[in-house]
Amino acid sequence: MDLVAILVPLGVAVALPVCIVSIIFRSAMAADRNRKEIVLAVLEKNPDIDVEQLMKNLKKSEKLIKEKLLARLERGCLCCLMGVAFVLLYFFLGVQGEDLIVVVGAALIAIGIAFLVSYFVGRRMLAQEMEAEQQNMKQE
Repeated sequence: MDLVAILVPLGVAVALPVCIVSIIFRSAMAADRNRKEIVLAVLEKNPDIDVEQLMKNLKKSEKLIKEKLLARLERGCLCCLMGVAFVLLYFFLGVQGEDLIVVVGAALIAIGIAFLVSYFVGRRMLAQEMEAEQQNMKQE
């Protein structure tokens, strides 16, 4: 049996979902850590503030941004998987007469990579904004 025929489905079915879950878990842990630091900084500056209202406001804004970022991650992974599937169909299942399958697969992979780049850049920018807000709160 061919080694590639074993490793490709194994990588797609096992490694890719594990990576996606790992990314989402790390993102959630970092968000919780940032939220805790923000609340502590606000409480140091103004101990009379309503913590529940502050947490509600933080969660609303963060939730909207995270939903948009996670949607980009999902679209990116889905497009990449579909693109890889089309390219694998072309090369391994003998659909050699249809060059359109390779073009569509390559386009889907490119779109998926664009979504993933957008996700990682957005996540990095969000982290920088959170740091800037923390520094502003410490200065006040």
